[in-house]
Amino acid sequence: MKRNLLHLLVPVTALALSACGTLGQNAQNQPFDYPQSDGFAGNFLAGKVAQSNNASAEAAQYLLRAQELEPKNDDLRRRAFLALISDGRISDTETIASQLIKEQPQDLFAVLAVADADIRHEKYQAALDTINTLPDRGLNSIIRPIAQAWLYTAMDRRSDALAALDKLQANSSLAPLSEYHRGLILDYFGDLNGAERALASAYGDPADAPLRAAEALGAIYERKGQIQKAELLYQSYMDRHPQSLAMPYHLERLKKGEPPISTALTPASGLAEGYLDIATLLSQENAVDPALLMARFSLSLRPGDAVTKLLVGEVMEIQKRWPEAIAIYKSIPKDSPHSWNARLREASSLTEIDKNQEAIAILRKMVSERRERADALIQLGDVLRATKQFSSSADAYSEAIDRLGGAETVGWRLLYRRGIAYEQAGQWPKAEQDFLLALEMEPDQPYVLNYLGYSWVDMGMNFDKAQEMLQRAVELKPDDGFIVDSLGWVYYKLGHYEQAVEELEHAVSLIPDDPTVNDHLGDAYYQVGRHHEAEFQWRRSLSFDPSPELRKDVLAKLNGKKPATGMAATN
Repeated sequence: MKRNLLHLLVPVTALALSACGTLGQNAQNQPFDYPQSDGFAGNFLAGKVAQSNNASAEAAQYLLRAQELEPKNDDLRRRAFLALISDGRISDTETIASQLIKEQPQDLFAVLAVADADIRHEKYQAALDTINTLPDRGLNSIIRPIAQAWLYTAMDRRSDALAALDKLQANSSLAPLSEYHRGLILDYFGDLNGAERALASAYGDPADAPLRAAEALGAIYERKGQIQKAELLYQSYMDRHPQSLAMPYHLERLKKGEPPISTALTPASGLAEGYLDIATLLSQENAVDPALLMARFSLSLRPGDAVTKLLVGEVMEIQKRWPEAIAIYKSIPKDSPHSWNARLREASSLTEIDKNQEAIAILRKMVSERRERADALIQLGDVLRATKQFSSSADAYSEAIDRLGGAETVGWRLLYRRGIAYEQAGQWPKAEQDFLLALEMEPDQPYVLNYLGYSWVDMGMNFDKAQEMLQRAVELKPDDGFIVDSLGWVYYKLGHYEQAVEELEHAVSLIPDDPTVNDHLGDAYYQVGRHHEAEFQWRRSLSFDPSPELRKDVLAKLNGKKPATGMAATN
C-alpha cells in the first residue's frame, strides 16, 4: 500500500514531568471548553486538563486560582509555578518561587526563578548565593558552573569566573561548552587574543562548530582587523553548511565594509546563552518539557533572541501547541537572519491547524524572495500535495529541482516526492521516470520500491518485477504495515490467495485501523472461501473512515458484489 548527554538529563526530566502532568494532547486533539468556576475542584480540574493539553496560559490561570483557594497545597503551588514558566511569565513567579525554596531548597527551577529575579534587579551576589545552593549532580553540574561563571563576571571577578568553568572540564563531552563560554567571558573582559584561542579550540574546526560559536570567533577576527580570516571562516562554514542564512549575511556585510555585529555579551545575556545551550542539549535528548523551561529562562534574560525563540517554537510544535508556536515565529523580525527559518516553521505550523492557504501564501512569497534557494519550494510542494493540488505540487518540486541543479543531482527523496505528485495527477510516465531514477540513486530504498511496485500491480503490469521489488522492500522494512500490505496485494493480484492472506493478516496486525488494509484482507478471505471473515473485515474497513471511493466499493461488496479476482501476470 502506498503512503505518504543523557545520564545528566534524567533527574530533571523526571522532575519536570512529574510536576507538570502528562503534557500531552487529549485523544482527539480537540480544544477543551474550560469551565468557569469559583470552587477549588473546578479550577483544579480545569488546570490539570489544560496542563495535559499543554495549554500553559490556561493552566496557570486555573491553577493559580485553585492555589489561592487552597494556599497550603504544595503540589498545586508547584504545578502553577511550572505552568507560569512554560507560558513565559517568569517575572510573575517571584512569590511562589520564594515559597517553594523554603519547602524544597534544592528545587532547580525555583532556584533559577529566584536567581532570575535577583539578576534582573542586578543583585548578583544574591543570585550567586542562591545558585550555590544547588547540589552538584545531574543537570545542576552543567547549570551551576555556567551560572557561577557569568555571575562572577557580573561582579568583575574574572579569575573566579574562569575557575568556575574549569569544573566542566572533568566531563570531556562538556569541554567544548566550557571553552565556548570561556571565550565569551574573555571577550567581555577585553582579552581578544584569549577569546580567540578559546573560541578557535572549543569545537575543533571552527567551520564545524555551532553557528553561534563560529559567529563569535568571526566577530573577534573582524574586531582585530583580520578581515580575511573572518571571510575565510564564514565561507568555510557556508561550504560545510550550505543552507546557512547567517553566513551569507556576514559575507555580504563584509563586502559592504560594514562593522561586525557585536557578539560581546553582557553577564545577563551570557547566562542566557548558557541556558540556551542547556535547553538545546535537553531538546536533542527529547527532554522537551525541561528544554522549554530552560529556554524560557533564557528569554527572560535576553527577550529578543531569535535563536532561542526558534527553539521555543520547535518545542511547542512537538507539544502540538501550534498557535503559540506561530505567535513565537511571528515575533522574529523580518530583518533577522533567522526570519527565513521562522517563516518556514510558521508555514509548517499553519498546516497542522488546517490553515493551508495561509501557509501557501507565506511560501509563495518566500519562493519569489530568494530565487537561489529551494527549501520554500519543496515545502510548498509538500503542502500542495497534502491538499491534493497535485499538478501544482509537481510544478513546485520541478522548480526546486531546477534550482538545485537538475534531477541527476538532487537525490532520491525529492524525486520520490515529485513522482508521487505526478502519479496522483495522472501523469504516470513522468512519475515512473522519477521512481526509476530514484532507484538508480538508491537501489534499496524501501519506500520507492513499495510505491513503484504497488503502482505497477494496481495498473496490472510488471507483476514479476513488482513482486521482486516488494519482497525486497519487506526484507528491508519487515514491520512496516503498508509495505507488507503491498506484498500481500501483489500476491492477490497474481492469484496466490493463501500467500496473500498470510501477508495481509500480518499487515493488519501492524496497522489494524487502516481501512484499505482491512479491505484487502477481506478480499483475500473471500477468495479462499472464508466469507464470514471477509464480511467482518469489510465492516471493519467502514469503521475506519475510508475514502468515498473505498466506502462505495466496500458497501457494494457487502451488498453481494464479488470482489475482483486476481490476474495472471501478462508482462
